[in-house]
Amino acid sequence: MSVLYIPKEDGTYEKVPVTPENTRRYIESIPLYRDDDDPTFWPQEKIREMQDQMFRRQMEWIWDGHDYYKRVFKEQGIEPGDIQSLDDLEKIPLTFKKDYMADPDAFKLKPSNPTLYDWIFEVTYTTGSTTGMPTPFWNTIHDAHGIWQMIFRGIKLGGFPPYSRGINLFPLGPVPHIGFFRARDIGMMGLGTLSMYGCTGMTYPEFPVHRSMDYAIDLIEKGRAEVWLGIASFIRRLIMRAEEQGRDFSATKHIQALGEACPKGMRDDMRQRLMNMGAEDPFISNSYGFTEMQGAMPECTDFSGCHNPAPNLYFFEVVDEQTGKRVPDGERGLICITHLNRRGTVLLRYVIGDIGAMTHETCPYCGRNSERIIIAVGSTYATRTTELVKLKGTLINPEVLRDEVANTPGVKEYQIIFTKKDPSDPYSLDELVVKIAPAEGVDRGKLEEDIKMKLRTAVEMTPKVEFVAMEEIYDPTVALKAYRVIDMRPKDL
Repeated sequence: MSVLYIPKEDGTYEKVPVTPENTRRYIESIPLYRDDDDPTFWPQEKIREMQDQMFRRQMEWIWDGHDYYKRVFKEQGIEPGDIQSLDDLEKIPLTFKKDYMADPDAFKLKPSNPTLYDWIFEVTYTTGSTTGMPTPFWNTIHDAHGIWQMIFRGIKLGGFPPYSRGINLFPLGPVPHIGFFRARDIGMMGLGTLSMYGCTGMTYPEFPVHRSMDYAIDLIEKGRAEVWLGIASFIRRLIMRAEEQGRDFSATKHIQALGEACPKGMRDDMRQRLMNMGAEDPFISNSYGFTEMQGAMPECTDFSGCHNPAPNLYFFEVVDEQTGKRVPDGERGLICITHLNRRGTVLLRYVIGDIGAMTHETCPYCGRNSERIIIAVGSTYATRTTELVKLKGTLINPEVLRDEVANTPGVKEYQIIFTKKDPSDPYSLDELVVKIAPAEGVDRGKLEEDIKMKLRTAVEMTPKVEFVAMEEIYDPTVALKAYRVIDMRPKDL
């Protein structure tokens, strides 16, 4: 359960629930938070006025030196005076991953009169192309400072315990990825946070700097880590291993389980295992993040919605898949991001690749006024557009399946597979298979019936249930995260 830790003069904390009043008390108790003119608390009219102002300046930069959008504007007959506010965004076509990945350099701003702050500070990478090749995302010195401010405000928004010991459990990957490096920046921008690093990940034989999961477990226990950040499935597997070893994780207060969906059942399972190791009802958050934001949208409390921590940097919209027009709050559509204040890679109306819903209502928990991605199906925030599937003639949102399976007692790991009854015959009937790694001592017959009954009710289909070892579903020494939904049917029929 999420609480706010308000510092007291004797060095201890007052733990209070997340309410608008307590959020203000929390912020007032910490000078760095109190003195920050945080736009997430501004009236919505003031936020939009500021965003329009930032957008107009961003458009001036784009007209000056953005190869891709200057080409698009010419093709569409768009003149500089045509785009003056965020309401004019709908005149601009959506930008898709395939557009960006085809020519990343065309999305890098090339100002005619660059300054020191336009120098490239770092390059991170996004994956997902058909070739599997990483795609660069450039940050300038200007962008780096904006990212650090966003992270500072995200720490405040997420209610991180101040002056805490934190551990970065993101894998040290073969290419620079925002997970590891933004978690590093959280340590830098946090309130005196001591940062530890698990340094797990894919090994590089020539320079064996990576470390094992057991090393990370030792570090959490001996370093008394209070705040963790990492990939949700890796964190859960680490917790399970630590519980088997009888570790003391009593210091754990706050976990950011990121990089993939972490439904309610998965959070509850992780929390209970941590409590078995001495933790006191820790908060497990599933912030919504992606490379093109260079960070994440945090929850202020359990399932509160994922808040935009930086309305001065990013504008979000949810649009109809067919028309590209914005849909009303609460309706599902494609989630898009527009950059308002960037000098490296710059994107307008960029389709992240997820389907979700959004609200502009004031958050009833923390009182902030920036937009939030909200839960519309199951207990997670978004569904990958590539995961929507048609099975036996029926369009299925796998989020429903994922939520039902993850919330079933006795399930340690799971994977949902769409395949054919006869894999050698591409025209045979579709089949839904659920692979389960069961908990020790569970009645497998009952578990199988529970899964079948739940999915019959949810999608009116009876799955084939297979019991397998955990490593067959997810091996943290090989994969970055677990792949929960796989479509193995032929693609060219």
